Amino acid sequence: MGRYHGGAYVVFSRGLNDNLRALAVEGSYASVIGGGPAAAVVFPREVRARVSAGPRIQALRAKLRGNPTAEDRAAFDKLRRDVTIEKRGEVAAEYDAVHSVERAKRVGSIEEIIPARTIRPYLIDTLRAALKKPAH
Repeated sequence: MGRYHGGAYVVFSRGLNDNLRALAVEGSYASVIGGGPAAAVVFPREVRARVSAGPRIQALRAKLRGNPTAEDRAAFDKLRRDVTIEKRGEVAAEYDAVHSVERAKRVGSIEEIIPARTIRPYLIDTLRAALKKPAH
């Protein structure tokens, strides 16, 4: 599946060029940033909250109350790293699920969503139609 992120997504705008035709292939994604980077950079507070509320973290925290040893702290740090990776993955997947090309079409960022098998004929037809139009 393709991903359509960042500068490319922002500059593919008919507001900048009336002749632009933005379309996407079924199953691709469209967003300014991908789910992984979004989880790490845009939603770190959400990730931290999920880590802190996680049942494994809560259980180990309760077990270590009092006077934890260096090994206990190391075990907790490792678990926290592992759970952070899991929670970042969850947030990333949720973000990517929302930022589909279907959503991009609904909000007007792209005009059409086409099946991969139709890319070549679509482009040929589009170019033929453009060549038939008189120049401005």
